[in-house]
Amino acid sequence: MRPLVSLLLCALFAASLTACARVSGAGDQPETLRFNLAADPTSLNPLFAVQDAASVDQEVARLCFEPFFDIDAHGRWIPALLRVTPSRANGGISRDGRTITYHLRQGVLWQDGTPVTARDVLFTLHAIMDPRNPVRSRAGYDVIDRATAPSPHTVVFHLRHPWAPAIASLFSYGAVPEYVLPAHVLAGERDLAHAAFNAAPVCNGPYMLRSWHRGDRLTYQANPRYWRGKPRLQHLIVRIIPDPGTNLTMLQAGSSDWNLIAPAQQPALAGVSDLHYAYAPLALVAGVAINVSRAPLDDVRVRRALAAAIDRAAISKKITLGKYPVTDSDQPLFSWAHDPHAHLPAYDPARANRLLEQAGWRRAAGGIRLRDGKRLTLTYVQFPESTTGVRAAAAIQLDLRAVGVDLQIKSVSNAQLFLPKSEGGLLAAGKFDLAYVPWPMGADPDDSFLLTCNAPSNYMRYCNPQVERLERAALSTYDRAARKRDYFRIQEIVAHDVPIIYLFDPTYVYAYRGRLHGFAPSGLSPTWNAWSWEVR
Repeated sequence: MRPLVSLLLCALFAASLTACARVSGAGDQPETLRFNLAADPTSLNPLFAVQDAASVDQEVARLCFEPFFDIDAHGRWIPALLRVTPSRANGGISRDGRTITYHLRQGVLWQDGTPVTARDVLFTLHAIMDPRNPVRSRAGYDVIDRATAPSPHTVVFHLRHPWAPAIASLFSYGAVPEYVLPAHVLAGERDLAHAAFNAAPVCNGPYMLRSWHRGDRLTYQANPRYWRGKPRLQHLIVRIIPDPGTNLTMLQAGSSDWNLIAPAQQPALAGVSDLHYAYAPLALVAGVAINVSRAPLDDVRVRRALAAAIDRAAISKKITLGKYPVTDSDQPLFSWAHDPHAHLPAYDPARANRLLEQAGWRRAAGGIRLRDGKRLTLTYVQFPESTTGVRAAAAIQLDLRAVGVDLQIKSVSNAQLFLPKSEGGLLAAGKFDLAYVPWPMGADPDDSFLLTCNAPSNYMRYCNPQVERLERAALSTYDRAARKRDYFRIQEIVAHDVPIIYLFDPTYVYAYRGRLHGFAPSGLSPTWNAWSWEVR
């Protein structure tokens, strides 16, 4: 296997594109597909996967594991481990909304030939809720009061109370972990956090892990026991390439078959023959998290001033070429819960200056504002793996400088940024003033994980009792009209309080080679249908 140094040399000598292509392709067979990840996975065990959108854990997990159901590029639900998606119409959801019955698909096997059964679901649920296991989040699973298995392929969840996102979330695209684990492999493990499985999982998805060379690459081979049939591609080579420029060079050289690109990178690929593009509107919002627990950001006037000082439309137009439209809430633009009338403070530097003056911050020599002899200096953290995020940070720094704010940009790897507090994660520890964060929103509009007090992704330390009540109400009913009213009101309140300056709701751009067929990234995962990929 080609060592990482070859990749670095290709990046350093980008002019030698043909040579790079030859190095990368040496020994590859036509049935081998190559793509890159922006970072090394934290763990290959979905139990310990990182939840945030910047993580690559979910991307590789779908190669190896099956969720209850998939969501395709058109937003349609496709049962995977399930035979049918539970609903009130088919009796899968009880009249009182507290009992959900799941019928597992028969004939699904783990890679060692053991059938996937209800035992695996119950084992995984118990592992999630076991306090000894450092899972990233138990949100959603903690609503389950008890679970039973009336038959080997039937699982019944009895909820503590009706919970509207249950179907869209549990063991699917709204909760973490998203996948069922093999009970016959892990039931005897005393310490799941350090199990060998975490680096060498037993899979039930389309591909099986062959090797993981940390910091370099993962290799997979087709699972001959996959329930849909053995995938057409025999091998996947997934390289770890954090630098966006190197990823672009590899696409130009023909040494990658697909990769996510920043919109600003697309013109550089215009002259590359045999490249196609797939566009996936995301269930994700990117924005600037404001740490409201720190002065002077605990003053809503300062937060509203920051929002008014940032030209978000210019960021969208100039940096994302309009591919990432401006948004004013966390609900994706295509969601039924998105309120088009909720608006953050509009771009208005004069208003920003007035608000800062009202908050006691006066212009001093050099233009930076002072209050009680202290400069208005804020630390802004962002991760270098995102080309769009890096360029947005530079634009925001200039905009805030224009109204007297000294913004100091701190670049931190996405791994360090999004790790738990116990592992030194900056966001979880609150060691920032402002931070560029992409938040995945899942298949359901539930945003309690982001906006409720002490929620796992509430890096802002934001807590509004009215929002808290509305979030609880929206989660307690299956009535979409009632939920929509609650989410609209939440968006209005949050737009007024400004714990987050929402930047854009991205449409991700994927460049892929013409030889790759079946590539159809969804708004939730680019690898959801890896079983159908083929090269010709």
